[in-house]
Amino acid sequence: MILGIIALLIGVIGSGIYITAILRGQTRPHLFTWIVWSILASIGYFAQLHDDDSPGTWVMAITALSSIVIALLSLKYGEKSRTRGDWIAFLSSLFAILPWLLTSDPLGSVILISIIDVVAFYPTFRKSWHKPDEEVLSAYITANVKFLLSFCALEVYSLNTLLYPSVIVAINSIFIVMCWFRRQKLAKI
Repeated sequence: MILGIIALLIGVIGSGIYITAILRGQTRPHLFTWIVWSILASIGYFAQLHDDDSPGTWVMAITALSSIVIALLSLKYGEKSRTRGDWIAFLSSLFAILPWLLTSDPLGSVILISIIDVVAFYPTFRKSWHKPDEEVLSAYITANVKFLLSFCALEVYSLNTLLYPSVIVAINSIFIVMCWFRRQKLAKI
């Protein structure tokens, strides 16, 4: 219970940092990524809830809620450029949600949303490759910490409860490293 509450608080703080950065113009989230993440985090929460309703699932609930808020803020404050690749990733991600709707298998849905999450991250990766300073990496770091703590707060360990948040931690870590290296490289130019 305590770890679930700590993870939840870290999630709220991380989301608050990111939302504040959006409102201050320090970051420009990509709408396509955040729309898909809103949907996926909601699916992920309900998939976790299917196997486990412990405090460890609260993190996915706050992730879904904050992703929805960030998607809405992206409409006004987000990245405006959208490439063909962004559209392909976005539409592929949305289209891939359809098989999830047709399956009643929670594990199948978790596998699908994990794959979709990685594809949906493409617009943000592309934008951040060119503009790495437009992302607040501390928000991604706190997201990783909250998910790692939430693992400890789960009462049931299964692919349904662990796969999707593990994929998020892995892809966030790759993103953080990519942005850090790009910042270093661009600072030398």
